[in-house]
Amino acid sequence: MITGKGYTDRGGREYNEDAGFFSVAGDRGYALMADGLGGHGGGDRASRAVADTLKGCIQKWPAEQTLTREAVEEWISRANKTVIGMQTPACRMKTTLAFLCVDERAGSACLAHVGDSRIYYFKDGAYQFCTFDHSVSRMAVLAGEIGWEDIRFHTDRNKLLRAIGKSEEVKAETKELPMEKNRNHFFLLCTDGFWEYVTEEEMEETLSAAESPEEWIEKMRAYLEGRAGEGNDNNSAIAVWVTDEKERRKEQTIK
Repeated sequence: MITGKGYTDRGGREYNEDAGFFSVAGDRGYALMADGLGGHGGGDRASRAVADTLKGCIQKWPAEQTLTREAVEEWISRANKTVIGMQTPACRMKTTLAFLCVDERAGSACLAHVGDSRIYYFKDGAYQFCTFDHSVSRMAVLAGEIGWEDIRFHTDRNKLLRAIGKSEEVKAETKELPMEKNRNHFFLLCTDGFWEYVTEEEMEETLSAAESPEEWIEKMRAYLEGRAGEGNDNNSAIAVWVTDEKERRKEQTIK
């Protein structure tokens, strides 16, 4: 059973440059989160263009065919070309991307991301991993210059090494994840405006106390709203649950 819930909030900013969606089609669930880069102009258009491009790709993919990493990489390349084609000398729009496809029939998930929008994975309620930020701050962690927790408010956190629209060719990081049957699998896709205020421990704690994706999201948002100051960034997240429940949740689109 695949269920999901998402939200988006412009925070203390004038515009919301986040975009995403969650949908279920047969035995597959899809989720996407994109965060338009501030300071480049057109971030909202870039994130929406990426979401619309991947929605179109999903609709054309044969239901009987397993979705591969190679196909997802090609979709993301297509989205990158779309954003590049929208750019002008005065507007070099860019966006991050986090994309997830869970396939109950195949017992697997495909994860892909570019930039610092993250995908977190929990199995039976226990935190397993999150995706690797393509940022200067994440490289500083690898170099031993700062600790993992220091990324959240590091001075170079917003300096990205990869983004949709940054160059003619984009290198998405993809991962195929086996999902054991008779286990519960939980995913969280979120922008940096969300994860900077909610720790991995708090994500796990609120998950254990939640009875639905919606409740999990709301419990985490309570942490964010209690900490975010005036002028905080756009913040958005989508929770995707793969459980043994019998009811399916209808498609939800974030605009």
